[in-house]
Amino acid sequence: MVGKNGGGQQRWPSLALVAMMALGITGCGTLGLSRSQPDSASMTNQRVDRSFRGDTLVSRLKPVQLSLPNGWQAVPTGSLHGNADLEAYNPDETMFLVVLGEDRSAVAQGNLQDQANIYLQILKGGLSPIVANQSLTGVDRVGSFPAVQYEVRGDVSQRPVAYLHTTVEMGDSFYQVVVWTPDDLRVANNEAMRAIVQEFRDAEQ
Repeated sequence: MVGKNGGGQQRWPSLALVAMMALGITGCGTLGLSRSQPDSASMTNQRVDRSFRGDTLVSRLKPVQLSLPNGWQAVPTGSLHGNADLEAYNPDETMFLVVLGEDRSAVAQGNLQDQANIYLQILKGGLSPIVANQSLTGVDRVGSFPAVQYEVRGDVSQRPVAYLHTTVEMGDSFYQVVVWTPDDLRVANNEAMRAIVQEFRDAEQ
C-alpha cells in the first residue's frame, strides 16, 4: 500500500500527469508539485483562507469553495488542470482533486443527468481500456445542491486509475468535482474521496 510510509513519493506526480490526460489535458510537461504550500503568486485561480476551523480553498473564478481536510493542500494554478476553478492533492494518500465549472448557457440543453453523461463520456474517452463500466453511487446531493456521482475505473497510459466523478448543479452552473487515486488504493481511499466531495460548497452561502 502507498501511504504515509513514503512508498508513493516516486509515483504520485506521474499519476497526476497521466490522470490529467483522461480529463482532456495534453502537453502538460512536468508537474513540479511540492509538499510545501504554494505561494500566493502561483495560485491565480484560488486562494487559501486559514482559520481556527482549518483551511478553506476559495476560487477566484467562481463563487465556490472547498474545506480542506487534514492531509490535503492546494497546488499551484494549472498543476492538475489548465482550467480548474479549484485544485488540491493529498501527497501522503496519493489523491488528487479538481473542480471545473461551466455556465449553463455554455453547455448543451438538458438536465443534471444529461450533463453528467456528457462529462462521463469525456472522461471515459481518455481511459484505455475501461476496467469496469461506470457505477452510479447513491449520492444525489452535495451539501444542499443536486448531484450525480459515478465511480469510474480505467487505465491511463497503462496505469490503472480510479475516479470519483460528481456533477453538481449549483445555480446557473454545472460543476465537475473529480477525485482520483491509483486503482490499488481505491478501496483504502474510498471514504476519504467521498468525504472531500462533500466539502464542496457555495462560497456565497
